[in-house]
Amino acid sequence: MRVLRAVLFLMNLLVALTAIGGGIALVVGLESAERVPPEWLQGTPFQSYVIPGLILAVVVGGSAAIAAYATYVSRSAGGAASLLAAWLLMGFIVVEVLILNQPSRWTTTELVYFFTGVVMVTLGWRLWRT
Repeated sequence: MRVLRAVLFLMNLLVALTAIGGGIALVVGLESAERVPPEWLQGTPFQSYVIPGLILAVVVGGSAAIAAYATYVSRSAGGAASLLAAWLLMGFIVVEVLILNQPSRWTTTELVYFFTGVVMVTLGWRLWRT
């Protein structure tokens, strides 16, 4: 159980750091137009990447940061918080894939983070239930 908790803590921490960093990069315009072209937003409710970046940083990154802390402090609280953070992560990815006008449906990054969410759900559930 100790290893499972440590792995889940590290996964939450990784998601928190990358989501907060990525969200900030989107908000302040540090992402290049080649990596995330503005054309991908055509037909979406967004004029720029500011709102998606805020959602990524605050909702996805914030929930993962809280889950990392909860996992460090308490097994059951960490499991429950990790479940919520994982579902928010996967939900963000699914909405992103559905609304962005990307050339390919799923990018490698989206697949990696969606799979990370699946693993977090599995570990979070196990940690919470034991």
